[in-house]
Amino acid sequence: MNGIIPNFQYKHYLNLHSNKIHYFRKVVLLAITFFFTQNWVAAQQKLNRSNMSYIIAPKPNNIVYHDSIFRGSAEFKYLFFRTGDTQLMDLFNKHQSNKIIGQICSLVGAVGILSGVNRIAGDNKGTGWALIGGGFITAAAGGYFTLASQKNLVTAVSLFNLQYNQASVGIGLSNQSIGLVYKF
Repeated sequence: MNGIIPNFQYKHYLNLHSNKIHYFRKVVLLAITFFFTQNWVAAQQKLNRSNMSYIIAPKPNNIVYHDSIFRGSAEFKYLFFRTGDTQLMDLFNKHQSNKIIGQICSLVGAVGILSGVNRIAGDNKGTGWALIGGGFITAAAGGYFTLASQKNLVTAVSLFNLQYNQASVGIGLSNQSIGLVYKF
């Protein structure tokens, strides 16, 4: 009886030792991966104080300009429409329309997927699979339109920075004074 128990413990020890080595290899691989990827990943977005910056976030869209945060379409509209630039206004309007279409498509896709799953549980399996497939396609189209809306907003911010964010110096003269104006 004594010969069986130590033999069993030895096999258990080998199995445990093998699992520890396997676990250690995974930890080392994860640490190496983390070490090499930390050089390319940034947790924070760098903001340029002199330019308008679009902050990439799922909700809500934010623009930082001259130490002020602009959120949402009403504030973006004020920011872009005060320039009177038709290109900026068009890009903003495209952003709005693509964002609305993207949200509608995503909602319709989610409803299609849910109703398709409900139909599969019932008698209409073909209709259910068609609704699920159509829901996924519609949801993917919604994601595309949302991404296109963000692209339009990034383009508008870049265009604004190119056209309206340039420093200039002016000198003013009058009868009794001289003035220096620095616009940034």
